[in-house]
Amino acid sequence: MSDTKTRIRRWGLDHAQLQAELALIRAEFPDQEDFEAATERLFAELAAKDAFRKRTEEPPKWE
Repeated sequence: MSDTKTRIRRWGLDHAQLQAELALIRAEFPDQEDFEAATERLFAELAAKDAFRKRTEEPPKWE
């Protein structure tokens, strides 16, 4: 039971870190008409989300 609570707590901390990273990215690249800036923002957000998935993904459990 405590293992599940630990995983949930850790996921919550990782999710909070993701939200903070996305807020920093959105502050760095505000909504603009510039295509290059919008593309950089998109790729930065995708990289942050991919890093979140890698942090929270559990390795397979071998029997």
